[in-house]
Amino acid sequence: MRVVLLFSSAALIAASPFTPKKAEPAKPLTAAQKADFTKVIQPMFDAHCVSCHGPKKEKGKLRLDTLEATLKGGKNPTFVIGKPDSSMLLSRVFLDRTAGDVMPPKAEKPMTEKQKEALYAFVEGQPIPDELAKAALADTKAALAAAKTAAAEAKAAPKAKK
Repeated sequence: MRVVLLFSSAALIAASPFTPKKAEPAKPLTAAQKADFTKVIQPMFDAHCVSCHGPKKEKGKLRLDTLEATLKGGKNPTFVIGKPDSSMLLSRVFLDRTAGDVMPPKAEKPMTEKQKEALYAFVEGQPIPDELAKAALADTKAALAAAKTAAAEAKAAPKAKK
């Protein structure tokens, strides 16, 4: 009797169409959130992420060079505003620098703690406090200046003959 019931149940389950739950539609960003992205987050992404996740290169099919592309995500969703604990982006940024999947990669300059805090606040859906925004922007400007200097030095360095 159990075999018949089990078989009947399995047949019913197999015959019924499976419809996976659709992801909740993201709430539109507020004007303040868009301003925080433009003023604080996008410059951070430009300094630390766009070289691998931008128009020239799309690792993981992820672009972080515009708000729309960032919200769209890549192979995996980047984040959902208000759900920082489920954010693939935050999990990679906050990994220990020795971890294999840390972002930016180990060879790149990491985000500072202030930059990470600002990114977390943004993904959490909270306004980025002014003092934190200023500190994160200062760190971003320093990272951009260092990258520019390194690129100039690399360009000026004599190339080794093979």
